[in-house]
Order: sequence, then C-alpha cells, then structure tokens
Amino acid sequence: MVRAHWNGVVIAESDDTVVIDGNHYFPADAVSGEYLVASDTSTVCPWKGRSSYYSLRVDGNVSRDAARFYPAPSSAIAGRIAFWHGVKIEDGGTAARRRSFFDRCRREPPVPAAAPAAVPAGGDQHSHDAPVIDVDDASVFTMLDGRVTIADFWAPWCGPCKVLHPMLDQQAFAHVDDGLRFVRVNVDDSPGVASAFDIMSIPTIIVFDADGHEIDREIGLPSRRRLDQLVRGAGLLATPATGHGVA
Repeated sequence: MVRAHWNGVVIAESDDTVVIDGNHYFPADAVSGEYLVASDTSTVCPWKGRSSYYSLRVDGNVSRDAARFYPAPSSAIAGRIAFWHGVKIEDGGTAARRRSFFDRCRREPPVPAAAPAAVPAGGDQHSHDAPVIDVDDASVFTMLDGRVTIADFWAPWCGPCKVLHPMLDQQAFAHVDDGLRFVRVNVDDSPGVASAFDIMSIPTIIVFDADGHEIDREIGLPSRRRLDQLVRGAGLLATPATGHGVA
C-alpha cells in the first residue's frame, strides 16, 4: 500500500500507483477530494503532455500546486494524481504492482528516439558504436563478475530513457579505458530483472561494485552533472582496462 501524507493527514492511499520519474501517480478515486483546491497553474511536459494542478488545504494550511495531474495524456498516468512540495510518500511496494505498471506502459504509443550521440573527436569508424551492451533476464548476472558496472534500466516507450541514451553513450566513450562496464536492461523484455533489482521507475541507473554490490542508484533522468558524478564515483573503484570494448 502507498500513502501520501501532508500536515498530519492521509491525502491519498492506494495499492495501484504508477511510478514515473520517481513520482507515485495515484488513481483519482484514491485521493481525498476534500483536501484539493483547484489551481490555475499549467505546465507542459514533452512526453507526458499538459499538466494541471491542485493545491492542498488541511486545517487552514495551504501547499500551493502540490498535486499534479494530466487531464488528457496519452500515457499510463491518465486520470492519476502525483504529489510533492512536502507531501511524504510511504511506499510498501510489491513486485506485482511493479509488473502491472510495466504492462500498462507497454501499451503507450512509442516515443520518438533522441538523436544519437556524436562520435568523439578523432574517433574511428568503430567508435560509432558506444561500448554499452544489452543484457536480459538470462545474462544480467554475468555482468556482475568482477567489473564495476553501470546499468541503465529503460523501456522503448519511455521518453526520458531516450534522452538518457546518448548521454550515457558519451560517458561510455569517455571511459572506455577506465575498466568500467556499461550495460542496458530493457525492462519490457526482462521483467524478472526489474523485480530482482526493485526497479519501480524508469529510467533508473544502478552502479555495482566489482563484487556485484549496489553502491549508488539514480531514479529518473539525471542531470549531466549528476551522471558525471555517478560515473566518476564508479571509476574510483574500477581497474583500468587493458584494451577497448566491453568484455
């Protein structure tokens, strides 16, 4: 069960939330309407559409625009409401709910892919393929065999995932000799991996040390600065490679 708390009361409660970019989207009928106040605020997301807002009012206290919803999106969050601005989310998530989320989102229209990463200056023809490999349910655990690994969990319908791809490709190019392994896991094709690593939102990046232990995690689309921080932290644990490519 997932609950949203603010100012001492439960604003929303449901065992059927959808998680996108780290935010739980509750079904509208799971939200207590008595605490919602209509707002004139509106913003536009390139992959989720135009959003509208509610403010929250509890015992005379107001949190402006603390609830967001998408009136007519072509996505898995139509008719759902998410919270922030001090709203605390209590999450007792289950693998069944995560699988339900991925099943729903598979039915979304495909999102155009972002432009591919540029080839680094001085790179040869082989450099057009960034050293990022795809792994799945059958091969995912072979990536945890003595190499520090940066794993990108994504899906073809996920707009932020498409934005992240060229960013991660550029990092892979830049660190090809640093002993790091870069991999991608398509959660649509590998639901077992999503469950095993507790992936509840995509994109998610996990950094594993050489013994296969998780040492860092980023949920949602990171800034370039944050991505660089993740990779630099992983590089401190890695042994420089003796050649190009990923083993």
